[in-house]
Amino acid sequence: MRGEMQVGLVTPPGVLGEFVHRALEPAGHTLSIAGDLPSLLEQADEPPAVVLFAPMVDGVSAVQVLEEARGDGTAPEHAIYLGLDVAACEDARRAGFSRAIQLPFQGQDLLSAVERSAEGKLRVLLVDDSDLIHRHTVPILTGAGYEVTEAWDGQEALGMLREDPPDMLLTDVEMPKMNGYELCLAVKEDEKLASIPVVICSSLGEAADLEKGFDSGADDYLVKPVVAEELVSRLHALLASRMIAMRERVLVVDDSAAIRHLVADCLKRQGFRVNTAVDGQDGLNKAVADPPDLVLTDYDMPRMTGFELVVQLRRAVQTRDAPIVMLTARDTKRDQAQMRAAGLTSYLVKPFTTDKCIAIVERVLAEARLTRYKQASRLYISEGAVAAAEAQASSGEMYAVRAFEIDATLLFSDISGFTSMSSKMSPAEVVAILNASFDALCVVIKDLGGDIDKFIGDAIMAVFEDRPEFDEPHALRAARAAWGMQRALDDFNADKETPLVMRVGVNSGPIVRGDIGSKFVRRDYTCIGDTVNRAQRHESKAPLGGVLLSAANYALVKDFVDVEEMGGIQLKGITEPQTAYILKGFKKTAPDGSR
Repeated sequence: MRGEMQVGLVTPPGVLGEFVHRALEPAGHTLSIAGDLPSLLEQADEPPAVVLFAPMVDGVSAVQVLEEARGDGTAPEHAIYLGLDVAACEDARRAGFSRAIQLPFQGQDLLSAVERSAEGKLRVLLVDDSDLIHRHTVPILTGAGYEVTEAWDGQEALGMLREDPPDMLLTDVEMPKMNGYELCLAVKEDEKLASIPVVICSSLGEAADLEKGFDSGADDYLVKPVVAEELVSRLHALLASRMIAMRERVLVVDDSAAIRHLVADCLKRQGFRVNTAVDGQDGLNKAVADPPDLVLTDYDMPRMTGFELVVQLRRAVQTRDAPIVMLTARDTKRDQAQMRAAGLTSYLVKPFTTDKCIAIVERVLAEARLTRYKQASRLYISEGAVAAAEAQASSGEMYAVRAFEIDATLLFSDISGFTSMSSKMSPAEVVAILNASFDALCVVIKDLGGDIDKFIGDAIMAVFEDRPEFDEPHALRAARAAWGMQRALDDFNADKETPLVMRVGVNSGPIVRGDIGSKFVRRDYTCIGDTVNRAQRHESKAPLGGVLLSAANYALVKDFVDVEEMGGIQLKGITEPQTAYILKGFKKTAPDGSR
């Protein structure tokens, strides 16, 4: 047993403190109690070795309190959640609590959890009828940092599990009194034990044996003989996924208690965090208050039907993007069309098996993750790169390298003096002002059909090509974008003490566009060539706050622009002096009379 230590309890006023004190007092541990974590840390003489949390702390869930404490660096090293039900305890473990205990609890259970948490060890119950396996496996597990308790048959193990639940169960299959499959099934059917990860380690290695193991609820299956490194690696990975990775939250809405329990149970077994509602109105209230990642709802319910619930969920800001699956016996084309028109993602026709339910939920959530990934990735790569990647995927030639020559216009912008300005700012201030200016500038490029190829520090490189949705050619749209960017920056500077000043260069001509980079590791879809280089060099020669058009670009837009000629400029790497044109504005009408 550990020596005396300081233990903290964060809880509203009530009887919980008295119960915890009674459990810890026999071991000589000191208990400090406060209504919130900051107060607890202030009153304690030294940081508590372990902090216990009531389910709600000052009107906020303990999970949220711990997350916020991690953000500001005040989170205790070892935190234990005291939950009201199995689902809440499972959520707490996934959120990072070292342990979770369901109320009401036995004093010895709490004392054991507190002392094991302070030691920082997770406990594995090893069950095998072979002394040789025990002698071989226990040193491996203790050497990997686990505390190990031992049992020699399934019946003995089940009694130990119920008396003092471990963090993981590692069991053989072929044992007297109760085999490993029966033990696994008994654990998963016991509400208080169901969240314990179970790993079967057996010499039975046929496909049917593995299938039977997973059907019994096993979280992993290892075939003997198992090398030490693989055993430890698999246990670490499983515990890490249980403690860190949080599966999606699913709201199950059904007025049938039997269906609610059936669906919720099968999803919990897959690691989902499940909440339930008894009818459509209850489902809407719970979804808006705590938005789930997926809603699984019945159709025929009191107070609000499933169809009405779908409509309301799509109207609510908090839930309008959440995928919704309908449990229904209505499977006519008309019903399906009506539900999809309301915003339904998918449906599951009654009667259904739990396997079918899980498959639908996994598929819909996978599609939702893919959609979110695509949406997020569009912020990080150019439109041209997105189109190129999609074309590459559709062709099936993932490693083909493309390059082709096109006529285009390149635009380069660069904020003058930003490097020296940023040396006087904090990194956060630099990023904030730079990104705010890009918010103003990028929308101009986008509105005129430009593709933002990349950001280079405080510079922007954009490509303009002819596009069927725009009447004007790329050279003119690029010139308009350059002018519009300077005007947008003027507006941006209106309330700034230190205004930003930008140069913009524009050049038109042939470019090579395609895949640049490693064939197998990392590539960029971009453009290269003399036209690109000259565009950047024109930007460097542009007047502060101005736009410099190359001779090639001016030749294409001269009927539409007012300029001032700038002769004899010397561009890096080009021997002959060049003539360029400072953009002064746009003519109201072109020579042909068009605006």
